Amino acid sequence: MKEKLVFPDFQLKGYNPETQREEEFSLSSFQGKWVIFYFYPRDATPGCTKEAIVFTEKLEEIRSKGVEVVGVSTQSVESHQKFAKKYNLRHILLSDNGSLSKNLGILGANGTAARTTFLVDPQGFIVKDWKKVKVAQHVEEVLEAIDEQCNC
Repeated sequence: MKEKLVFPDFQLKGYNPETQREEEFSLSSFQGKWVIFYFYPRDATPGCTKEAIVFTEKLEEIRSKGVEVVGVSTQSVESHQKFAKKYNLRHILLSDNGSLSKNLGILGANGTAARTTFLVDPQGFIVKDWKKVKVAQHVEEVLEAIDEQCNC
């Protein structure tokens, strides 16, 4: 049996579209919830924009299964706020100073996170990860994994 890996704890600022404010987040902010943390290189680039929009389009379906969605990149909270407002994104966007991406082994030499997604259980364990994500069918793959993993 494969040993479960713990998602690293973090203390990061992020933009919360529900409150339209900058807020502080940590892993404990999501304690007791299933969470999809999807890491992406840059706000408002074609692939990243498409991925964020599709997560927003499927957000109610994902949340109906008891799962929260959190986007993470190394860009500023201000950049995330503009990105979220321009594309009507409805999920939290965290601004990683590079430490979380580095802890997960996905920080590139250029200082951006590799496109990677993690499904984290309510106890903070990584139950599924996707490396080198292909945006086209990714959210469908995530939904399948949610159905398989969380019994929700």
